[in-house]
Amino acid sequence: MTTENTEAVATPRRRFRMTPKRWIGLALAIALLAGAGVGTYLLLRPKTTAATTFSRTVEVAKGTQTQTVTLDGTLSPRTQSDVNFTVSGTVTSVKVTSGDKVTKGQKLARIDDSELQNAVDLAEANVTTAKANLSEVYDNDGSSAAITSAKAQVTSAQAALASAQDDLDAAVLRSPISGTVASVNLEVGDTVGSSSGGSGSSGSASTTSSTSSAQFVIIGTSTWKVEGSVGAADLGSVKAGQAVSVTTDATTDPLTGTVASVGIVATSTSDDGTATFPVVITLSGTHTDLYSGTTATAVITTGTYDDVLTVPTAAIRTENGKTVVTKVTDGTNSTVEVEVGTVFGSSTQVTSGLSEGDTVLITFTRPSSTSTSSTEQQGGGFGGGFGGGLDGGGPPGGGAPPGGTGQGGR
Repeated sequence: MTTENTEAVATPRRRFRMTPKRWIGLALAIALLAGAGVGTYLLLRPKTTAATTFSRTVEVAKGTQTQTVTLDGTLSPRTQSDVNFTVSGTVTSVKVTSGDKVTKGQKLARIDDSELQNAVDLAEANVTTAKANLSEVYDNDGSSAAITSAKAQVTSAQAALASAQDDLDAAVLRSPISGTVASVNLEVGDTVGSSSGGSGSSGSASTTSSTSSAQFVIIGTSTWKVEGSVGAADLGSVKAGQAVSVTTDATTDPLTGTVASVGIVATSTSDDGTATFPVVITLSGTHTDLYSGTTATAVITTGTYDDVLTVPTAAIRTENGKTVVTKVTDGTNSTVEVEVGTVFGSSTQVTSGLSEGDTVLITFTRPSSTSTSSTEQQGGGFGGGFGGGLDGGGPPGGGAPPGGTGQGGR
């Protein structure tokens, strides 16, 4: 037997060597990665815009100023009638549907009147009998007591006849107003029944039936009102008779009106304890293009002041506990102490310290802003901040200046 020994021969490992060519490739790769990182940073880095200050001079002027209170409300017709049958019977015809225009006295529905007619016939017979009895008493020279009793029977019989005739007439239900049929809750074959009744809403001439809803609802579509509410802070300044301007989505021009009533009992209270009070506004004139339930915005003029000296509210500031403005005289600025009165939104009354024709300086500062997008548009700052502060009550104007009174322009 021959034994053969085999030895493994180790293969020598090649050594990795960085040639000049490889060094150049690695350097290029690192440079490309660094460039991409820098580009991404430049593209996405936050951009900060420094705060910008704008100034403008405004002349102090005298004029007529108004104070207003604004509320949102709902349009509804000033005239609405809930119409129901006041007698019992089976409905034999319904003559209108929702949306129909009706005139005062127009027929809406009818019930079977056979029993009502029988009641009239019986009442007429009773009147005839009572009158015959009275004649017989007279013919027999009855006593005064007998005559009085016979006359009473005639009067009672006549009253019963009148009531029976009214019931027969009520078998035909008629509209008490001219307007539009808002809803019909009655069909042929329904049985209606009279109840103790009560007058319908908004001056309806009908009574309320035993059902939970009116059989017919008729609304007047020419005269309207706005029902809204104001907070406790405005309650004292809103009074009946004040002029109102109303805007709605259905009209292009403002509508005029007056405050009809102001409630002194809160209708609701929010979680923070703020109470609201009902206000009803009547619109002037007639309008056929409005719709019940439409949202309306009403601006109530609560006060008008003539020859009031005012400056923009934004021009007033507080320094060292004093109310001051910057007065500009021949290009020179000086700080002047003023006394202020009523605030009219973006304007404030000045009672001392300035005269008509003086010039004051208004300074606006647009805050710095930061953006993470290189394509974001940086616009609107001048027009929005500057114009808004002057006329729109934006910063730094806004609330009442130190010492100011009143709540104008709300």
